[in-house]
Amino acid sequence: MNHPAPTQDTHSPFRAWESDISAAAVARQDGTPGWISLVGDDVWWDEPRPHESGRRCVVRAKPDGTVEDVLPPGFDARNSLHEYGGRSWRPTGSGLVFTHWHDRRLYAHRPDSRDAPRPLTPARENVTYGDLYVPPGRDEVWAVRETRLGGVRDVERALVSVSLGTGAERTISATHHFLTCPRLSPDGRHVSWIGWDHPRMPWDGTELCVAPMGEDGTAGAHHVRAGGPEESVVQAEWRDSGSLWAVTDPDGWWTLHLVPLHEGPARAVAAVEEEFGGALWKPGATWFAPLPDGRAVAVHGTGAGRRISLVDPDAGLERPVLTYLGLPFTDFVQSVDADASRLAAAGAGPTLPYSVFTTTLPRPGATHDRDTRILSSRAAPSVDPAWLPRPTARTFHRGATAPAGDDPLAAGSRVHAHLYAPTHPRHATPDRRRPPWVVFVHGGPTGDYPMVQDLEIAYFTSRGLGVATVDYGGSVGYGRAYRERLNGAWGLVDVQDCVTVAHALVSEGFADPGRLAIRGGSAGGWTALAALTHTNVFAGAVSFYGITDPLTWAATTHDFESRYLDGLIGPLPRSAPLYEQRSPVLAADRASGPALLLHGLDDTIVDPAQSSAMAEALHAAGIACEHIEFPGERHGWRRAETIRAALEAEIRFYERIFTPPAGSPADTAGSTDAAPAPTERS
Repeated sequence: MNHPAPTQDTHSPFRAWESDISAAAVARQDGTPGWISLVGDDVWWDEPRPHESGRRCVVRAKPDGTVEDVLPPGFDARNSLHEYGGRSWRPTGSGLVFTHWHDRRLYAHRPDSRDAPRPLTPARENVTYGDLYVPPGRDEVWAVRETRLGGVRDVERALVSVSLGTGAERTISATHHFLTCPRLSPDGRHVSWIGWDHPRMPWDGTELCVAPMGEDGTAGAHHVRAGGPEESVVQAEWRDSGSLWAVTDPDGWWTLHLVPLHEGPARAVAAVEEEFGGALWKPGATWFAPLPDGRAVAVHGTGAGRRISLVDPDAGLERPVLTYLGLPFTDFVQSVDADASRLAAAGAGPTLPYSVFTTTLPRPGATHDRDTRILSSRAAPSVDPAWLPRPTARTFHRGATAPAGDDPLAAGSRVHAHLYAPTHPRHATPDRRRPPWVVFVHGGPTGDYPMVQDLEIAYFTSRGLGVATVDYGGSVGYGRAYRERLNGAWGLVDVQDCVTVAHALVSEGFADPGRLAIRGGSAGGWTALAALTHTNVFAGAVSFYGITDPLTWAATTHDFESRYLDGLIGPLPRSAPLYEQRSPVLAADRASGPALLLHGLDDTIVDPAQSSAMAEALHAAGIACEHIEFPGERHGWRRAETIRAALEAEIRFYERIFTPPAGSPADTAGSTDAAPAPTERS
């Protein structure tokens, strides 16, 4: 990036450049492929269909490159396990088994027949299945069954088996409040799974359980073979009948371990400070796949740089433990499959959209002439690369104004970000002017922003806005210590890290201090609004289905996240004053600029009332606010018309706030002086 001249032009009008990247083009690319599977010579996956009311359709790529739908029109391979959904389909010997969004049932389907999908389970409004697994050699599907007994928090879960022939159902095990990753040992004598209980989240602490499989098909007494209250196992697969591969973090990084079936400790296979796993938001996610010869193929890395390597636990001096495959991707969908000779996955890079691909795998010790084939791309084919920004990974450090000591807000703390400069083939920022910038805040908050080609970001950079995506303290990809910087400090660390990046953009000459905005969705919406109401840095904020009042959210949200804030802020009721001090809705009268609030009316994770309350509080304080609601949308946009409307509303919002009248409060927001760290306020 070139540094523009260090001047500012706060009063000059901002008008978005004309761009070939339309909101409709972004909607066509929206979402990523998922649940990639090798099925004989074919590769199967599912993909979003924003133009078909947001359904997910399973497709397959034939050896000749032809891609065709596996599911007929009207069927939607999704579920609401943990509300975010879990693995929704698996191939079987004769077709596939899947969960259908609209009636919550399990279906079997033979795509090469003319028969419609056949329901296996009865239609029940209170029962959901997810995290599907088909044990080898058995005519059944295993799943996590979630049963609501009353409200959204009165929930029971169990690992169950459903016959692919008759639909007969039996319970395998029900040891924990949350369960995932059921697997049968190769000899059929043992079953493994991962479980955890409130108040922990799966990235805090989980247990890898192993039990003998009884003749009646149910699990016997289980033993915990890895994990615990402060150790998080996120995936486990059988290596052979006497040991398992597991991704766990006893040393502060999610790395691959070998776990013996009976006695003895887990052994780290690749003891490197990199992540071989991630946050388990969707049960069924996989970051590695075991190979028949005892090796594995795994995604690993840190921050913006992830890659795929072969992992050889028996390597010695003659060959390395990790053999990098040299693929042109820096991020991967959390779904990996492999057989003896091929890997199938979906990856993206700074100049590459998410694409399903296969690549050949070398034998141990052999040289490798890799054959990589791209099977599917979600890119809008009409977008010229000249319109796309080239991101830069940066690490910033807190300034001297931050508190000293061991506090998570301490000076010198690292903040990771990716910078996307305004990019247009026919326009450039005029000399001696700094462009406006928008800080993008990811959701979770236990999440991250991959540094990949993203048409949503390009929509804004091609219109003259700079974008900085921030992996604030609490993000995944940087080890447990970085993730736990947010413990007890949500609304403080995340806000101050975004402020740190914003000030760096100004001090390094990239951004106009009076034309900075912040936006985010869900937990990112919380951070955006907390920054708007608890600092004076931003001229405006955009929140998508964001949390605005943590007390009411903690009391009303769904079961999976109902104890999340115990760790992020503090247990209730004793921590209630902290919840109130950090609440954006209670500090609305201190907002440094206007807000744009967007929310789906069917959201069961963050109640639409959260945005309504914020809008009312801003209006009562005399601060401009636009509040848009979308009927039929849940937590995240799925429909093309919603994606278009939200993007177009957002760019209009930036045109308004970045051209304020002289002397207005928004005009004076964003002083070049370093802002103090956010503090608890009564």
